[in-house]
This record gives sequence, structure tokens and C-alpha cells, in this order.
Amino acid sequence: MLRLRILIAISALALALQPASADDAREISLAIDGTPRRATLVNDFGKGGAVPVVIVLHGGQGSAADQRERTGFDGLAVAEGFTVVYPEGTEWAPGRHAWNTGYLMRRQVGQSNDIAYLDALIDILIRDHSADPRRIYMTGGSNGAMMTLVYATQRAERLAAIAPVVGAMFSFETQPSRPLPIMFINGGQDNEVPSEGGFSRNPLVARNQVAPYKPLAETVQFWVTVNGSLTPPVTTRTGSVTTSVYRAPSDGAVTISVVDDVGGHGWPGTQARRQGNNPIQSFDGAERVWEFFKTQSGTP
Repeated sequence: MLRLRILIAISALALALQPASADDAREISLAIDGTPRRATLVNDFGKGGAVPVVIVLHGGQGSAADQRERTGFDGLAVAEGFTVVYPEGTEWAPGRHAWNTGYLMRRQVGQSNDIAYLDALIDILIRDHSADPRRIYMTGGSNGAMMTLVYATQRAERLAAIAPVVGAMFSFETQPSRPLPIMFINGGQDNEVPSEGGFSRNPLVARNQVAPYKPLAETVQFWVTVNGSLTPPVTTRTGSVTTSVYRAPSDGAVTISVVDDVGGHGWPGTQARRQGNNPIQSFDGAERVWEFFKTQSGTP
């Protein structure tokens, strides 16, 4: 009987320590400058641990729910033992949200303090949801990738690594406070955020740009310099995908550029949302991003 009670107690303790399943999403609510903001958290470990967290930012016409559905991070988080969080930008049209990068959609979301929002969200994740300060990662698609880059240049010390997907930078004026591992993912046929830089070939997007995109090559070089990454890169090609790895020195960080020559705009592995623009199909975006993130850790 005593042995049975001990086994029951151990089983109960084990269940209590298990994270929530991917079906058990939780909403985080907060306010920034009096404005309500929210985020969706999946695979919550509660308090008292040190768990890696991946923050996933949606694009300029998306939402937390849309990004959650499209990227496939939920199942990966449960299988690999990390928490995934889907923040939500400012609503500029019914069901459509965007991030204030300072250079895009300023009329719609230019008053939003998204740096403060992401700061507060990370504080909550560390305080209440077992986020390991050394393993907080950020990725995003399109406008979410742009916001990832903006946040990283201003708050590099808060992140362990970033992975902007089909995004771009608008300015190189802000220098990150420290080296930060980064992996770019871009499509060679992307006509919304073209690799050569300039203005979007989507007229709706171009009308809302106040500055041209920086070319991908210049953006990679900016981060190679920030990170002190070693040159020349180690370059490999698999099918249509070229991966260039600028290795990390002992006092710097790695910079990686992944380009699929036939890929268009959108989250890798998902279906096209408009004719003539097919996202990268050669790999799954969430899996590729996590394979990179799990090899990186930062300084709290």
C-alpha cells in the first residue's frame, strides 16, 4: 500500500511538471501607454524553470492566430520542449495587424510603441512563464521580420538569436549593443521584398513605404560587421537553396544567409496567398529556424 501511494504521488508530481499541450493556448494581456495589447502563448511551463522561448511575429496583414496557424511552431514546441509566443501588432483594419518599424505603414500604426510592448512581453515571460533569459529567440515573416530586425538593433542584449524570414532592413543607423547570431531566410523570386532592395513591387506595399529596403547583400554585410563574423563564408548549395555561413569568432557571432532561388514571399512551406507568388517550398520554415535557434544561447 505504501509503495502504491508513493507511485501515485510520483505520478501526480510528474503530471504537474508537464507543460501544457499545443491545444492549451493561453492569452497574455498587457497595456502599453494605456493601449491594450495581447499575445498568445503555447506550451507554457508555468513558473520556476528555465525554458527556451521562441517569439514569432506575424506579417503586415496578419494576426497572432494567423501566424500560429500558418507556421507550425506549436507541434514543434511540444516535441522539442520550448515555449512559443505569438505577439500581435496594432490592428489597422478588421483582423489585420502590423508592426511599427518606423518606415512602413506609418499612417496606420506609426504611433504604436512596439519596442516597449516587446520589452514588457519578455519581462512577463521571464517572470511568469519560465523563460530562460539566455534563450529568448525572435523570428517573424515579412513585416514581422522587419520588426525582428528593428527590435534586435535596439535590444540585442535581450535576445539569444534572431531569424528574419522574407524581410528587410530600412536603415543601418542603429548599431546593436553586442554581436547577435542571425539567420536570414529569403526567396530569390520575392517581389514584395526584393533581394536587390528598393521599393516593393506590390503597389499597395510600395505606397506605404517611406524609405527603400536595403539590399539583402548589404544587410548581411551589416550583420557580418556587427557580429565580427569570419569571411569568406562557407557556402553550400542544395537544389535551389544556397546557404552562406559566416562563422563566429571567439568574441563574435555567426551570420547565416539562406536564399532559395525559386522562392517567393511568404512563410516557407506554406501555400501561396496570391497568384504568381509562391513561398519557399524546399524546407519547413519553423523547423529550419528552430534548428538554428537551438544551437545558440546568449548572455543574460
